[in-house]
Amino acid sequence: MSGLRALPVALALSVLLPACAGTQSARANLHYSDEAHEAYERAMERFRDEEWPEATEAFRAVQHDYSASRYASLAELRLADVLFRQETFTEALAAYRAWLRYHPSSDESVHAHFMIARCYVAQMPDDWFLVPPSFERDLSSVHDAEGALARFIRDYPEATQLAEARRLLGEVRLVLARHEYYVAEFYVTRERYPAAINRLLGVIGNYEGSGLEARALLQLGELYLRTDRPPEARGAFQALLEAYPRSPEVESARRFLARVGPGAAVAPDLASAVIPAAAPARATTPETSRARTRQR
Repeated sequence: MSGLRALPVALALSVLLPACAGTQSARANLHYSDEAHEAYERAMERFRDEEWPEATEAFRAVQHDYSASRYASLAELRLADVLFRQETFTEALAAYRAWLRYHPSSDESVHAHFMIARCYVAQMPDDWFLVPPSFERDLSSVHDAEGALARFIRDYPEATQLAEARRLLGEVRLVLARHEYYVAEFYVTRERYPAAINRLLGVIGNYEGSGLEARALLQLGELYLRTDRPPEARGAFQALLEAYPRSPEVESARRFLARVGPGAAVAPDLASAVIPAAAPARATTPETSRARTRQR
């Protein structure tokens, strides 16, 4: 009988003991997560105060001490942010890329992709808005920035950084468009009109939003007139009037249209423009022309 009376007690214990163990484990996990969050927030305080060495040490401690928590990956991303804020852009770029390799589907991946684009923008020449110094240099970082920003806008149309990305893309495309315009003007001075036309078509078709489209269309029409191509000239001037009716170039376009008279119009063939992915070819640029002069 004593054995029969002990059986319910044993059954009860077999149910209660695992339940208690599960409760203790849940409490331990909650405690671990809370500690990780507190450590991460302390690191963020250092970050917000721009105490970069202290923030770096604190984020690394989160990575080491709470490697099984979500805050470890967040700390790793913040370390990339620290590098960016310290203006070590090459190292920051590598850190963002490394983070994305292991966390491609994280909600924070949007931030990482945007910061990669900002790293490229930050590596552009300091005098990018001047003509011609920046345009006589390697523009690979500018092309990289343009590509990264365009991809970000395409892939994340609802991102909170979208407006900033569009603003930066406009600035970057202005750099590239001004370079092409600068080279086009060089070709005009050498009477190499087909090459100049190609560059102007590239400004119009490849760098939307640069702000140079109307100016390029006007000069494109003038070059078509100079090379005895009235239909193409009409097409360029008409495209300017239709697409940029408030631009300063409108009055000049109207005068040219009146001069060339009525007739067939051929729209600019933007697809025919071939714009190099990096610096223009050496044999045909103003930069190499000056270099050859110096060598002589």
